Amino acid sequence: MEDTNYQLILSKLESKASLKQEIYRNTVDVFAVAKKALSKIASRLHQDYHAKDPSVEVAYRDAHQFEAELKFSGDMLLLSMHSNVFNFEQGHRVFSSSYVKADPSLSYCGVIYIHNFLADSIKYNRLADEGTLIARILVNKEKRFIVEGEGQLGFLYESFSDGEITEEILTRIFELAILNCMDTDLQLPPYAAIKDITLHQKQTILAASGYPTGKRLGYQFKAEMQQNNNL
Repeated sequence: MEDTNYQLILSKLESKASLKQEIYRNTVDVFAVAKKALSKIASRLHQDYHAKDPSVEVAYRDAHQFEAELKFSGDMLLLSMHSNVFNFEQGHRVFSSSYVKADPSLSYCGVIYIHNFLADSIKYNRLADEGTLIARILVNKEKRFIVEGEGQLGFLYESFSDGEITEEILTRIFELAILNCMDTDLQLPPYAAIKDITLHQKQTILAASGYPTGKRLGYQFKAEMQQNNNL
């Protein structure tokens, strides 16, 4: 019985651990290409627009192994890679595809996230500010991919691709993500909803470098701050 369990462990290592290591390496490779694509977009935007309006900053930064940033005016596109490998939840449509039915291990994926934050959130380290997940790129052991996201990114790549993900495809994904960011503006909350505030809340806000801000909420008002304080 003990030998049977040990053999089962060896089998699991082969079917799960080695698989996940392969997917991790694939995702690292794709993320390197993604950084390259994002950097090229930044260079093109800077070159083509700087002469028109030098006050509009476009800049790329390779933050570290698992993160890169593209700043364009008041927006920041944050590209990040998760170091773990995931599978889809039970009942997900991916399991009904003939591609995954032929080899269930193809559903395991590494994840690359595309978030949108306000550039000032990063600049002033406003830790309470909210960002938005624009899309996530899921990469399997064959470097085929799915994209889940907002707008066109919610349906253009909803099934596993026929081939490996490429720099050209990643460039297209990032361009759509940038357009999504630019089409979403900050909106002022109703005046009546924010007119009452305690001194403690105001001092806390100042200590945190300004009103907690995000595109979805405009900026937090009294009811939300009270709710957060009670958590």
